[in-house]
Amino acid sequence: MLSGVAIILVFLFMAFLMLTKKLPALLALPIMAVVISFVSGVSMGDILKVVIADGSVRLSVAMVTVFFGATLGQFINNTGIAKVMIKKMAELSGDNPFLVSLTLTAVVALLFTVLGGLGAVIMVASIILPIMLSIGIPSVIAGSIFLIGLSLGGTLNLMNWQLYMSVLYLKQEAVLSFAIPLFVAMAVVSVVFLIVELKRERLSNLWAVKLPDDGEAPYLALLTPFVPLVLILGFSAYNLAAKPAFPFEFPIIAAMIIGLIWGVATTWKGAEQSVNLLTRSVFEGISSSAPAVALIMGIGMLLNAVMHPVVSGSIQPIIAALLPSSRIGYIVFFAILAPLSLYRGPLNVWGLGSGLVGLMLISGRLPAAAIMAAMLSVGQIQGVCDPTNTFNVWVANYLGINVQDILKRTLPYIWALAVIGLIIAGVKYF
Repeated sequence: MLSGVAIILVFLFMAFLMLTKKLPALLALPIMAVVISFVSGVSMGDILKVVIADGSVRLSVAMVTVFFGATLGQFINNTGIAKVMIKKMAELSGDNPFLVSLTLTAVVALLFTVLGGLGAVIMVASIILPIMLSIGIPSVIAGSIFLIGLSLGGTLNLMNWQLYMSVLYLKQEAVLSFAIPLFVAMAVVSVVFLIVELKRERLSNLWAVKLPDDGEAPYLALLTPFVPLVLILGFSAYNLAAKPAFPFEFPIIAAMIIGLIWGVATTWKGAEQSVNLLTRSVFEGISSSAPAVALIMGIGMLLNAVMHPVVSGSIQPIIAALLPSSRIGYIVFFAILAPLSLYRGPLNVWGLGSGLVGLMLISGRLPAAAIMAAMLSVGQIQGVCDPTNTFNVWVANYLGINVQDILKRTLPYIWALAVIGLIIAGVKYF
């Protein structure tokens, strides 16, 4: 019991360090893994091998997925595919602020089913935000719209799926079956946000946006972001409809590689130029994905620490006593605590939540799919609203606003979305 209390105190102390920006999650997670193991009485041999060595490569599939996703994203950036998509959709939307905002939200969502990382955010936001500002949309609403679109795409981002699959030992179909209804719910909430917030500002038709013509990517190349999703969703739909004896789940990494091949083929400009562009995208993909890979290594260490028999035996009774096991209890519990996904808190799978996920799993109180659904639902609050997100900080600085203003403007809508997601999960898994 004493070691269980000590583990909770370590969690709280590390949360304080991350909240006060004394220690980034990149370093906090592996440190927490070692300290939790030590105070629980795990042998030094197991700390070195099980926690540090084995834990650092536990989520290797997720790491490779992040790398290929980052490479595909860099290729889409470098070939101008993203810029052409944004420009075409903005011009087709005319001069209606609502229609422009809705279209750009959809484009951002589509792009970030594949893109990831601060570099991609800066590239896309630098095009999107000036368009919205030019038609009179206030800065805080423009920033909120961009972040909502980013998180909307994130619900179908294959790199995010792989993390949940690796941590909770879930099949691709399990994540897909919840991610799609959550995506639909968030799309509806996004439209509600646009209607309410633009009406509040009394925006009407202003003037059309004319973007500079800086080159065209071939139209077939614009399908590149769709290719991985089409392959995965297509095979899933076939399995559901035909119910074959041996269903085939299209591998995420293979889907990304095929998407990359499609992009190269449709933007081909000769062997030397295309090979150089692909090579550049690989190198930039490695660079841009390095922070995420390092964070995933820390998550793996923390998971191995909390799932070690000595640690889990100490903390399991406490976690089991707190977790709900009924549908209503599940919905109410996570709905009330949803804001704990902010500031790298205990419901943030990219922060302290990575350890809590492991504890919830070994407690046996909740199905793995229900844990995934809860974290994915409340994770939207972190994705859109969290002032500690580098994305949010950059967007706020670019627009000259306080990052807390984005939190205040978006939290009511995204908290409501989290509750909707939890209701869907409650009906689905209980």
